[in-house]
Amino acid sequence: MQKGMLVHICCSVDSHYFLQEIQKLYPHTPLTGFFYNPNIHPKEEHDLRLLDVKRSCMALNIPLLEGDYTLEAWMQAVRGLEQEKEKGKRCNVCFDVRLEVSAQMALMLGSKRFSTTLLSSPMKEQEVLKAQGETIAKKYGLEFVYVNVRAKGGVEKQNALAKKDKLYRQNYCGCVFALEKQRQAQDKPCTELISPLNRQIHPTSVTSRLELFKQRQELEAKAQNYQLLQQNLQTYLLLRGYANTKGEVIASQILAHSATKKAKIKDLQIAKTTLKPTLAEEILCKRLDILPPTLEINLGFSPKDDTLFLDTAGVAHILNTPQTPVKSLKLTYKQELYLREKIAGAESIQPIFIVQDLNALLGGVVEVEITAAFFEQKNFYLLQTIS
Repeated sequence: MQKGMLVHICCSVDSHYFLQEIQKLYPHTPLTGFFYNPNIHPKEEHDLRLLDVKRSCMALNIPLLEGDYTLEAWMQAVRGLEQEKEKGKRCNVCFDVRLEVSAQMALMLGSKRFSTTLLSSPMKEQEVLKAQGETIAKKYGLEFVYVNVRAKGGVEKQNALAKKDKLYRQNYCGCVFALEKQRQAQDKPCTELISPLNRQIHPTSVTSRLELFKQRQELEAKAQNYQLLQQNLQTYLLLRGYANTKGEVIASQILAHSATKKAKIKDLQIAKTTLKPTLAEEILCKRLDILPPTLEINLGFSPKDDTLFLDTAGVAHILNTPQTPVKSLKLTYKQELYLREKIAGAESIQPIFIVQDLNALLGGVVEVEITAAFFEQKNFYLLQTIS
């Protein structure tokens, strides 16, 4: 039977400092970490925090156990408390859920003590956690270890250590209800819970963030130097949009950075146009001492409106890919931005629609409507450095 102390872990920022302080207080007690947080939403965010906790525990030489992601059971436990404020009754139930399972795990492992890194979070009520932990410990015949690591500048030390060791610093507590309220207060869309209409992986999405931190692990495995930095990005979110003519909606896709628009286009024209090389293409061709390639495509436009239309043949020609029906066309975010730069310039925000056949737009009024949002959002990025 494994002895020692089981420590429930909520995230790496809270655990990295807490575990080291516990090791100082209990130098002869082996610690086991237990990541159990079914409250974290979405699942990609849960996996990202788990990934960083694994890295932290490995650095501290502390074994880590992974609990199941029992989101549905957690949702049932907090049912009726969805609108509670942070640090309210919902949070207390959330603590109980996680501490109860942690106590059961400690009992199963033969550990006599258990604790939680939630105690180190400035967003949690310590006295509430202490009382709940002791009640649950008594139920299972265990000791709940209460440590106030926030005292005597502990919060500042924790933040400094997180920065030094390049930990993932999440920007919300974890559950969907707290996240929604936080984004409402910030007057920002809740992008963590929104899938783009075309199912892309957005650069500021949790999925993209998870991939970035996996790349960080790969750099560390190769002993490559890097900096984990944050940047402000102009984030774009397409909420809805369509084009129709002659009373029928046209199968179409809308390129990223197409601004909100509602218009009736009565004078649509089609013309062959020559596309200019992008700046990156010009630099590369100059370096190779070759002429930039010339591309010509058909483009739909109006002299009185800035909306542009291109067909799937034009998309295939620009991207040098097989022509694909518009309903089956799956472009990456980077591909969309490249198409935009080729057609209208990198900084353009005018609406650009991809349709199957430009000729289908002729002979009638083309109605377009787009609802989109541009907003600033912080995001992580890796800067590889040379020692």
